[in-house]
Amino acid sequence: MKGNRIVAAGALLVGFLLLTLVPVLTGFDHFPNKSIDMDKSHVPVVRSFAEQFPAIDLSDYNSATTPGMHIVLAVVSKVFGESETLLQVMTCLFGAAMVMVAWWFAAVRLRPWLAVVAVAPLALNPYVLGNSIWVMTDNFSLGLIAFVIGSSVFLAPEPRRLVATSLAMVASVLVRQINLWTMAGAVLAAIAGAPGLRGRMPWHDELDDGWTPARFLVISVGAIATVATLGYFVWKWGGLVPPTYATYHAGGINTGVAPYCLALFGVYALPILFTHHRELLRRPGVRRNAVLGCLVGLAIGLVLPSAAGVDVGRFGGWLWTLAGALPDVGDRSLLLVAGAVLGGGIAGMILGIIFESGNGRGGVLLAFFAVSFLAAYTANSQAFQRYFDPPVLLAIGWGFALMHRERSNMDRRILLAGLGCAAMQFVFAGWTLYRPLLAAASAN
Repeated sequence: MKGNRIVAAGALLVGFLLLTLVPVLTGFDHFPNKSIDMDKSHVPVVRSFAEQFPAIDLSDYNSATTPGMHIVLAVVSKVFGESETLLQVMTCLFGAAMVMVAWWFAAVRLRPWLAVVAVAPLALNPYVLGNSIWVMTDNFSLGLIAFVIGSSVFLAPEPRRLVATSLAMVASVLVRQINLWTMAGAVLAAIAGAPGLRGRMPWHDELDDGWTPARFLVISVGAIATVATLGYFVWKWGGLVPPTYATYHAGGINTGVAPYCLALFGVYALPILFTHHRELLRRPGVRRNAVLGCLVGLAIGLVLPSAAGVDVGRFGGWLWTLAGALPDVGDRSLLLVAGAVLGGGIAGMILGIIFESGNGRGGVLLAFFAVSFLAAYTANSQAFQRYFDPPVLLAIGWGFALMHRERSNMDRRILLAGLGCAAMQFVFAGWTLYRPLLAAASAN
């Protein structure tokens, strides 16, 4: 079994690195429309930090994010010399590490090769691949987030694990300040087994056994450190972003985030509807959750304005482009209203299957993390698709893991659904990433 895990993990890792390192090392990475953030922001910041090291001025710089990844890459540049290709190789490795974190937690509940299929849609997503090929903060950030969520959802909250979770929370905020949203779910997972709370939780899970006050102490220290880390930068900048970006990321509420994410989820998880429809038809609990999910999605779609537009930070990516081309009514995108109903229904169906599989703890926590994510990004003025594709696909992959039941035919259905989801992302990546890459390379 151990050998099987090593082979499965190795195949996933090598496959991902082939898709990302090859364009970088062969020079087939010239794609100006995609590398603009790397060229104008991240690489110059890394080089500036490397020149200043170790006395780096963090009061203002040309990135909207906290400087964690830039500092790491500045150290690499200082040690190994200034090389843009080296920085790209490092971000390829960051992306690979993120995918492997996602696989490792999926493999807690799934057989190794089935876990590969579960996370393949994430690994094949064009944003995940592109954010590895070019120097971006996204995959470094998501890898840390995935560790926090995965350890909370799949593992018992023992003190030593909570130390690692706390360190990941702090590190995630050092890379992107918005990642503070992971803290609430991590705290909930750590304290759910407390005597006064356990009986009130909508689950009874052995992962909460053996609760001690040490769990509360460790996660409390981690939460305080995470908030203090963000507080330091707020003090340093006089706001939530460096002064250079204070106008562009001025804050406010972006109401399009929730319907948009539900619509993405509905499209990307559509194969699950086809492979698991019998659960929907035959199990009243699954059906009730699906109907409730549809109603929640409808309410979100109708209540929250979601019309696309550059002036409201809703542009870029295939879904905003399509939403902008189709009619709006009362500042609501009809496409996103329908998509929110679909996404809410499929999410409800998946949660229903998870509950009936005896994994209620994981399902509730995953949903709680999702709501926290939506709340945080609703407070962000920009709603780019690259912010949402990878987390949505991570949720789908781990949804597969939580739906799994021993001694059932669930493996075959997860396999088919996972392959369907992966095929969709493969087509998207081929059309939106590798086709233009090859065209740009040929033109040069």
